[in-house]
Amino acid sequence: MNINKKQQQTECNRCGICCTKGGPALHSQDLQLVIGGGIPRNSLITIRKGELAYNPKTATLKPVSCELIKIKGQGGDWRCMFYDESVKGCGIYQHRPFACTVLECWNPKELLELVEKDTLTRFDILKENDPMYSFVVEYERLFPCPDLEEIAGWNKEVFQRQAGELENMVGDDLAFRNRLVRQHGLKLDDELLLFGRPLFQLLQPLGFSIIQGYNGIKLQFSKR
Repeated sequence: MNINKKQQQTECNRCGICCTKGGPALHSQDLQLVIGGGIPRNSLITIRKGELAYNPKTATLKPVSCELIKIKGQGGDWRCMFYDESVKGCGIYQHRPFACTVLECWNPKELLELVEKDTLTRFDILKENDPMYSFVVEYERLFPCPDLEEIAGWNKEVFQRQAGELENMVGDDLAFRNRLVRQHGLKLDDELLLFGRPLFQLLQPLGFSIIQGYNGIKLQFSKR
């Protein structure tokens, strides 16, 4: 018998790696936590159907097949905003999302079975009498997420042909959001839950940058 053989892990050792890889998506079991304030609404961000996101099943970036409500990141990346590096602990442990309760990094099968299944959406959290409800419906009608996987494969020649249409989409998306900011005092935390990230932010990892010129929004494409 090899007495130096490492024992199989059976419990969390508080390394923090799971928390730094990204905040969890919320599931139906988390709805009451959101309604009751255990998970504050201003800590949430919407990942819309079609956005590119890391899929733990395939370990690749893939368009999400359904809407996801996730806990936001911190420090410019996706590490869970409730993760406290100084103590390697969770700031809402008593109200942590369902996915966190089933997570076992040494045995991820149960967590992987939750991926894009029975997830919360904005319409679970918002009610029809919410003053922003109709704007979310209108936004989804006007600005469905484009095929980002296709756009990721563009070269400069394709971009030159499609730039005008894409610039109009980016500009119209921002104009819609800016109108609500002016008329309803919409804050950034509210915007990220109600509408997710603006289109120009979704395009940035694909090699696009945005310029506000005298004649409106222009896109630059740096991918070779």
